[in-house]
Amino acid sequence: MKQVVVVGGSAAGLAAAETLRREGYEGTITLIGDEPYHPYDRPPLSKQILGGQWEPDRVPLRAPADLDALGLDLRLGVAATGLDLAGRTVALADGARVPYEGLVIATGVRPRRLPGGGDGNGGGDGGGGKRAHVLRTLDDALALRDRLGPGRRLTVVGAGFLGAEA
Repeated sequence: MKQVVVVGGSAAGLAAAETLRREGYEGTITLIGDEPYHPYDRPPLSKQILGGQWEPDRVPLRAPADLDALGLDLRLGVAATGLDLAGRTVALADGARVPYEGLVIATGVRPRRLPGGGDGNGGGDGGGGKRAHVLRTLDDALALRDRLGPGRRLTVVGAGFLGAEA
């Protein structure tokens, strides 16, 4: 196998790439992530980042030199939009197609959005959407942090770990 594509630029995608290298895989590993950032630690988003104790430079999972040592073909800031199983390619939002012999899909989950809630990042339709946020990415946490302050009200929808931490 000469080409492995890992779709998902977060902890699971990085772990897959690291495992391949640790097990002796020497071929090309392409890591695709829709965010423009190197893989980062998500738990601090709802705690240290949201609370203002940390800045974004504290959340990367690996130092740049450690990522460079993996020899990855990083495709960050571009979403995977399709999969051609017969042609063994992954389609990207920028129109590129990435061939693969081995494929790992490690995309995680997406939050459920409320009906009429806008884009989930504080923007949207004016019908409540300008105030509705989701918390999944670094950009989500920074946008929400900018909106929080003394005297503001916050309703958290979701009783999972992130909701409880927020």
